[in-house]
Amino acid sequence: MRQQKVPWWIIALIILLVLPAAQFPVLLANCPAGPAIVRTLVWIYPFYVVVAAYLAYLCYPARRIITWILLALMVLTHVCVWLLVYSSINI
Repeated sequence: MRQQKVPWWIIALIILLVLPAAQFPVLLANCPAGPAIVRTLVWIYPFYVVVAAYLAYLCYPARRIITWILLALMVLTHVCVWLLVYSSINI
């Protein structure tokens, strides 16, 4: 079986979904002074995004559904980290 190439639009989508991780310094600066787990999760966030993007790229030729699942989880992670930092709810 011949390996297919990853289409340009998937690569563009992956890059587009990695860009919100560039706000890491802002998120870290605005991190609440509450529990240490919040700061730890914010520190892990950019590494998770990069690894998920790489795995989504690798999975596309063989298992496209895994790529879509990883991209959806990446979007949910962006939302959750943003809410974790900017939400007024105390943990």
